[in-house]
Amino acid sequence: SSGYQRRVRGILGVPQALSYSGYSGIGLMLLCVVVASYTGLTLSRNWLHVKDQYPHCSKPYQSIGYSAYGRFGEIIVQVCATVTLVGGCCAYVLIAAQSLANFILTVFESDSIGYRSCVIIMGIVFLLVLIFGAGRESLVVAISATILSLLFTLLIIFGIVQTGKPVNYQPFKISAKSWFLSFGKFLFAFGGHSAFPNFQKENEKPTKTFPCSILVAYSIKLVLLYSHRNRRNVLFR
Repeated sequence: SSGYQRRVRGILGVPQALSYSGYSGIGLMLLCVVVASYTGLTLSRNWLHVKDQYPHCSKPYQSIGYSAYGRFGEIIVQVCATVTLVGGCCAYVLIAAQSLANFILTVFESDSIGYRSCVIIMGIVFLLVLIFGAGRESLVVAISATILSLLFTLLIIFGIVQTGKPVNYQPFKISAKSWFLSFGKFLFAFGGHSAFPNFQKENEKPTKTFPCSILVAYSIKLVLLYSHRNRRNVLFR
């Protein structure tokens, strides 16, 4: 499907996936939210059961696997978490690099740096954050990301209202390929469970506040992503 060659990343990735999966994408996204919330709450309850056994644990997710299936479970969880986090980090580096390259091209009207150089730059930035960052500092990052996502969403809606739908608009023809690629974007958007036990471990009131934070976080994400739903045809053709 040639229409899917125009790839969009970041916060617009899921609205594009909705556009390329049709009305079934709405139910698919809601299903991902429900499953992600349920599994997140399950991880939270599991850590509360085993946290007293590991008071100074640095790897709570792996400790849950060890408590369930011994050394074999710990290894399996470690491998899955590593693959997920490395893959997600690579994806975020590429997304940030593309945004940086587009920003330089738009503002300075120059592509002298290039996309590959932007990948190296953002890779160094992410590495510095990982080296010098701490778990408690992630609160500032999370709040800043939420505020910026909300601001970005409002700007997009305002721009769409101002411009309207193009005269030569053609609806996208949904295919099996576009549907499954959209499903992959939904899974990526609602992932990140491997970091949940670490966040809960550092929470001052993990029993009460963390389950609520999971539900609030996914609710905010659902609202932000669904706000583009009725305007998707204007953006993606």
